[in-house]
Amino acid sequence: MYEDFGAVVTGSRVEFRLFLPDNAVDASQYRGSGEPHIAEVRVRGDFQAALGGPAWDLASAPLLVKEAHPNGWLYRCSIAKDLAEGFYEYKYFVTFENETTRWCSDPCAKYGGGEQENSGFTIGGNAVEVAPIAQRLPTKDLVIYELMIDDFTSEYAAGRAPIDAIWDKLDHLQHLGVNAIEFMPWTAWPGSNFSWGYDPLQFFSVEYRYVHDSSAPADKLFRLQRLINELHRRRMHVIMDGVFNHVSAGNNPNRGFGYKWLYQDPGDSPYIGAFAKGGFFDEFDYRNGCVQQFVRDICVYWLDEYELDGIRFDFTLGFDDRNDPSVGITRLVSDVRAHLASHHKDNVSLTIEQLPDDRFLAIDDCNRIGADGCWFDRLMFESFEYARNGNIDDRLLRLLDTGLDFAAGKGPVTYIENHDHSSIVREAGGRGRWFKTQPAAIALLTSPGAVLIRNGQEFGEDFFLPEDGNDRVQPRPLHWNEFSNESGDFVGTRVFDLYRTLIRIRAEHPSLRSSNFFPFPFNDPAGYGVFPAQDVAVYHRYGATSSGFERFIVVINYSDFDQRIAIPFSTNGSWSDLLNRRSDQVSNFRLENQLIPSNWGRIYFQKQ
Repeated sequence: MYEDFGAVVTGSRVEFRLFLPDNAVDASQYRGSGEPHIAEVRVRGDFQAALGGPAWDLASAPLLVKEAHPNGWLYRCSIAKDLAEGFYEYKYFVTFENETTRWCSDPCAKYGGGEQENSGFTIGGNAVEVAPIAQRLPTKDLVIYELMIDDFTSEYAAGRAPIDAIWDKLDHLQHLGVNAIEFMPWTAWPGSNFSWGYDPLQFFSVEYRYVHDSSAPADKLFRLQRLINELHRRRMHVIMDGVFNHVSAGNNPNRGFGYKWLYQDPGDSPYIGAFAKGGFFDEFDYRNGCVQQFVRDICVYWLDEYELDGIRFDFTLGFDDRNDPSVGITRLVSDVRAHLASHHKDNVSLTIEQLPDDRFLAIDDCNRIGADGCWFDRLMFESFEYARNGNIDDRLLRLLDTGLDFAAGKGPVTYIENHDHSSIVREAGGRGRWFKTQPAAIALLTSPGAVLIRNGQEFGEDFFLPEDGNDRVQPRPLHWNEFSNESGDFVGTRVFDLYRTLIRIRAEHPSLRSSNFFPFPFNDPAGYGVFPAQDVAVYHRYGATSSGFERFIVVINYSDFDQRIAIPFSTNGSWSDLLNRRSDQVSNFRLENQLIPSNWGRIYFQKQ
């Protein structure tokens, strides 16, 4: 529904549609009072110059006519004149019943403006239909690259639209072997300052800076369409990071979220209100049906129009009611999944960030909510600790069995760094101690679940980020010219080669992507488990595939010293060490007195 509102362009003409709910018309829209008390709405913008009057002129601003709608009221205005090709900005000018007036952004605009949080639309320009990926994989089979558009492109974009600049590094990503790109939020935020995008304002719009090129102003969304098509052509999934627990409505009535400021008393807006664990900006009140519908329609719009392969739902504790599955994230996942099923779209990944999670509660929440997976924070935090001091403990056994306790078909999204924290290289002590991150990388790519790698992790970027405070959201541009594998950097080359090797091994062997893991919950007498005295972990991965039964024995030495151990095996015969490109002949189900270099490991493989 909401995806059909905003400035609707047909050919060279535009029609403005503004919806407001009314519980007297549809009682499910909201509880209590929620009257906007609007006397009239006019649309003002630079398009008025094409109508023969001054741009942004109030006297000649077209009036929107109020019409009945099944869920409330629709304000509509058609511009009965062809407009020249270009990008146009507009805003609603609202007069309320108490004769006060206010500029308001269009909450359903498909384009954000260049300044003043204007809304926008395009006439003409290029456009292309987005094609779905040829084969969409289950979530467990994904190796996801978390990409922050500004940080990824800032060093080399050279004035281009950042979405266009991403093209320069697609060969790099393909060479690395990742098969999914998770874009940190691209939805528009207020102001022109740097942002991670977790302060959304216009949920149907791409951030203006990301798609703007002054040489082709009407081509904005074409840039994203074209990029997604190229990623799909390269068999890379596209996942959107969606922020749906809050909105940056702001304190300036002329520059905030329209569905707050379209109400004479913004406190009457049924879209805004405390719901669950908030504290960030203005919260969405999911107890009101208009909010549930609004966010559902946002998801449907991006999934359908851009053939997305998944959504990562940010901070879902902010809109999760454990006692009422009919509202919040549980209802949202159910509604989106029903829509996908009705359109015969399989394997669209719906994952949640149910954090913080000190006691693995997110796993039960994932099962209850019905998501495909959830972020698995504990592996990262303990990997930080092990990288700092080289000493593992008994907790590692539970962390390596990342798929434990998930319902069938669900699993974790695992990582050893993400956008919210310092890089693991920094936690290990800097790039001079990059080798301390190797055990964590081996564990990451040989454990169950989808894998996530933050941009720059693949060549050992060294970034510090405070764990709290107002200065956490800051640029961390990738040092392509200094640190990347393309630059010939010593550390970058070695880290990249390790990740590329591990990703290839995982891609070639389905059993590494299964939930099968041994031992747990205790060490096995045969020699499987976690052994803090030597800082060594030994575990068994296995599974049936279409071409035979795969077995893996993974050995990881977290310490700064070489260790000699006896390695247990589940069968005798020849085993290939895929990490070190060697083979060993096993008898009596063991290899005795094996030297495991410091901060390194072995990945033994056998198929029968």
